[in-house]
Amino acid sequence: MKAPLLPLVAHRPLHASVILVSALLGTALAPTSEARADEPAVDASIAPAAPPADKPRAFSIGTQPAWYFLGGVTTGGTVLAHDRGGYVGGEASIVRLSRNSRFLGFYGDGYYDVGAGRTYATSGLEGGYKLVGLDGGLASRFGGDRPEWGATGRLFVSIGVVSIYGRYAYFADALGRSDEHVVQIGALVKLPFVVWGLP
Repeated sequence: MKAPLLPLVAHRPLHASVILVSALLGTALAPTSEARADEPAVDASIAPAAPPADKPRAFSIGTQPAWYFLGGVTTGGTVLAHDRGGYVGGEASIVRLSRNSRFLGFYGDGYYDVGAGRTYATSGLEGGYKLVGLDGGLASRFGGDRPEWGATGRLFVSIGVVSIYGRYAYFADALGRSDEHVVQIGALVKLPFVVWGLP
């Protein structure tokens, strides 16, 4: 929750400065409670009313629009390919989260497939709404006689920092025809490391 003086500084800088100086000097700038003998008494009924103090902004719970840099680990298994097996790797992304819980950004990941003895790397765009998201882009596979290139897409469901996903990749220039199509099911744990652009 923001300090009560912040709204005053934003909307009434002169008024806020006077209040701040008065608070620092104690009673030096505060009016005395006793009237001087040579000063005429002032009728309270005709005295001008003090302006109402600005109220601090209310604390809000919910989505705050901002940019996020996230990173984490991913693991899973290849269920459709000539060589099946488990894999483990990492992923990073930069995402803009909007006030209505939509998100859009860029991602990149890399992981080693134990069954195929190959390293995969993918990158592209990602977006979604609340718990459900979709990403896709370029895919590459290394570890054979030459690099293999293709395209990939992934559907994921996220709860907190954990995501469960299914991925499909197609390699047009695969070294073996049985390795053109790849289907993987996995999990991802990704944490926000940097946040900027908060209102």
